[in-house]
Amino acid sequence: MQTLESAGLWFGPRRDLEEMEEYRQIIPYVVLRMGSRLVRYTRTPAGGEARLHGRMSIGLGGHVDLVDAVSRGGRIDLLATIERAAERELVEELGGAACEDRRWIGMLVDNDTVVGRVHVGLIGLWTLSALPTAVAEDAIGEVTVQSLPELAADAERLETWSAMLLPWLEVLIGGEPSDSTGQVSEQSSKALCRPSRQ
Repeated sequence: MQTLESAGLWFGPRRDLEEMEEYRQIIPYVVLRMGSRLVRYTRTPAGGEARLHGRMSIGLGGHVDLVDAVSRGGRIDLLATIERAAERELVEELGGAACEDRRWIGMLVDNDTVVGRVHVGLIGLWTLSALPTAVAEDAIGEVTVQSLPELAADAERLETWSAMLLPWLEVLIGGEPSDSTGQVSEQSSKALCRPSRQ
């Protein structure tokens, strides 16, 4: 968080920022966990980001809106702003979710895709007691929970950020990394700050 805050934070028009690779939009990307299983959904054509339609995702969240901003001492409080944006997004997408534990575990940077080059993800791992029973947003389809091995078997259907996170989550949650060497992939190790076991 400190790295992002020291870089300078400001709000700008999303329609412009989506095309301006010299800036990164900060996106809360929350992975919902139930035990060792993760909530997974499919992005439908109703979503605003056509580049992600039909892809499976383990991350919920989205763009930070001006209404999410929390200011302290004349500066944007990034953590409080991201928390507020993530909570708003979960209400919009799933009608809300009762979380027992909330942790921000890292930052994801993807320089290899058009979508990735204009965003940076702040990765949350939040624990649920029960799967939400409703989907509140048309852009969210087929909500279920899957084990890490099940997600790894469907990795080609995952959106880029979810696929990049999977090896890290396997290590963090206590499973085995999916590659045969037992190591987190080089691509993922460059893309995500080292997770801390808690």
